[in-house]
Amino acid sequence: MASKTVLLIEEIKKIIQNVHMGVFYIGTTKTTPYPYITFQISDIGASKKLELDYWTDKPDSIELETLADNVGDYLNKYTLTNEHHSITIYKNDDRQRLDETIIKRINESYLVRYFGKEE
Repeated sequence: MASKTVLLIEEIKKIIQNVHMGVFYIGTTKTTPYPYITFQISDIGASKKLELDYWTDKPDSIELETLADNVGDYLNKYTLTNEHHSITIYKNDDRQRLDETIIKRINESYLVRYFGKEE
């Protein structure tokens, strides 16, 4: 059986894919089509932080802002309980727009209340 961390990563990826299929844990390849989302999870005390980066190569950020809004609307207060864990996701108000030459990026984070189930 996969570790709790791997199960959580797989679960978060599936949840975000309900809004947008181009979702990757930490990184992508140079041939990944835009727009896409990368994410990472870190521990903050008893909770976890889900950090999302939205990427596009379009000259304006309308597509990216819309994608971030759609994901945010879907994820905020999202709750899931299954045989492995119970999670609730809360949106933080920390959206940052980061222009990197040709590529545009939005970064934002979510607080994840996470409870792993014991074996």
